[in-house]
Amino acid sequence: MEVKFLFNRTAVERRGYTLEEVRQTIKNLFAVHDLPCVSEGSVLTFKDKGHGDDFAVMWDIILSLLGADWFLDCAAFCVWQDEDGEEDVLAQAGQITGSVRQ
Repeated sequence: MEVKFLFNRTAVERRGYTLEEVRQTIKNLFAVHDLPCVSEGSVLTFKDKGHGDDFAVMWDIILSLLGADWFLDCAAFCVWQDEDGEEDVLAQAGQITGSVRQ
């Protein structure tokens, strides 16, 4: 399992943040659970460790991010990938959190 994030620099700066601050915030959320960042290019990619609770922990992080207005405003994409394929998390944000993405 892995989740990938890309952020819109203009949207981030409009919020008064830097792209690096946003990227570091995401890294910190995953680091607390020792979930490794396996790609630090323009796209941040985090991968499971093969533990039974990785799925739940990763989705808890994603759900907390989906509940944050700054994330929905600044994320260019958030994609979940597992053995069943890929899911566009942002496209499903309204269904997942009950919020409406504009």
